[in-house]
Amino acid sequence: MSNSSGDFIKGLIFGAAVGTVAGILLAPQSGEDTRKDIKKFALDVSDKAQDLYTTSRKKVENKVKELKVAGKKIDFEAYKKLVSNVVDELKKDSDVASETAKKIGEQLNKDWSDIKTAIV
Repeated sequence: MSNSSGDFIKGLIFGAAVGTVAGILLAPQSGEDTRKDIKKFALDVSDKAQDLYTTSRKKVENKVKELKVAGKKIDFEAYKKLVSNVVDELKKDSDVASETAKKIGEQLNKDWSDIKTAIV
């Protein structure tokens, strides 16, 4: 995974964590229960963000390979269309927030140079 991908995942996790931790901290419960909830949430969000990004990137890579095998031209515009399709699929998933899907799409577009190098 490239450094920008790692930074993206960290940002995605941080953004989700801030909102949820604020909610947990405002909930009426003991400090020990709150700490347990925060720790569990952080682990869950980290795993889910990484899985979403990895799955989405694999889908895009597979679609790029299919185009290449079919003899189609793969430039940045074609790549962006593939990314857009994958993001649209993510948005249809009720477990994925629209903003999360959008951020994954932005990162996948930034990954173009990595993908392009891999398919040459």
